[in-house]
Amino acid sequence: MKQQKIYASFDGSQNRENLSELCLELLAEQKKTWPELQKAYEYLKNIKVRDLHCTGFSVKIQHNPGRVRSSTANIDNAHINSRPCFLCINNLPEPQKGILYRDAYLILCNPAPVFPSHLTISCLYHRPQAIAEHVDTLIQLAVDLGKQWAVLYNGPRCGASAPDHLHFQAVPSGLMPIEKEKSDEKRFFIIREIDGVTISRIHDFGREVITLVGENKPNIVSVFKCILTALTKMLLTDDEPMINAIVQNNEKSLRFFIFPRAKHRPEAFFGTGADRILVSPAVIEMGGVIITPIEKDFERLGASDVEGIYKEVSLGKDVIYEILSMYA
Repeated sequence: MKQQKIYASFDGSQNRENLSELCLELLAEQKKTWPELQKAYEYLKNIKVRDLHCTGFSVKIQHNPGRVRSSTANIDNAHINSRPCFLCINNLPEPQKGILYRDAYLILCNPAPVFPSHLTISCLYHRPQAIAEHVDTLIQLAVDLGKQWAVLYNGPRCGASAPDHLHFQAVPSGLMPIEKEKSDEKRFFIIREIDGVTISRIHDFGREVITLVGENKPNIVSVFKCILTALTKMLLTDDEPMINAIVQNNEKSLRFFIFPRAKHRPEAFFGTGADRILVSPAVIEMGGVIITPIEKDFERLGASDVEGIYKEVSLGKDVIYEILSMYA
């Protein structure tokens, strides 16, 4: 560990500084000492955003050229194995520092932000992106960061630009449209309740999402792992099933959004010329903020385009019900 990379530490003990406040302090300090980050956030103030109303839901379209590297990231094994890992501590930009989190992760400022605060939580060790063994960390992050943040996970084959290095993200709560949709409890169809964890899906949402709500962290972890196992069996895969996830802590309970995926990118992503739409859905897109690095895509994307993209990359409703029926 390079000690000069540690801005502060958080080990979870009660007498430690509030982690949320510590992260905001880190961001403010890094804007002063890391010119590229300061420029990225200054540019973010002027990006274009527009609301788009679809059938039964809404999204925000964001024109953000700074995300082009993430949107077009090559996750082919040959490419990944041939490039240095940009999340390994020895390869971080010289001015970049982070918060040592529970002696196992480094909380970093994301150099290509989507929101006014955008963090990457990177494992200290170079190990593959995987959720089954680390979902407890994902949930613990939500607990430690509190209700001010949403904690995100991208699967290695559906949005993670560094599938070879375990990491999560955190963004301010309330900025993704799904967070507003969740307030309409009438749209939630309860599948079942197990060990105090309510399993639901949302009606007319454009893409399939399984929600878990409960107060007990170990029980949520257990239910999630069972659903992940059912997905693995249903999809006949030896790899981690393609999922994105969002976890939020409202202090009374934890809410876990799981987006089961059918594919990483829509066919339009691979089009040529005017037919190409450079949208690569990851967890932020599944949460309702569609990032368009190319301005013409920002201007032309309509409701039918977004609905088509979601339908193409998401597992279907019948598959979701079958998966959940396997978990009894």
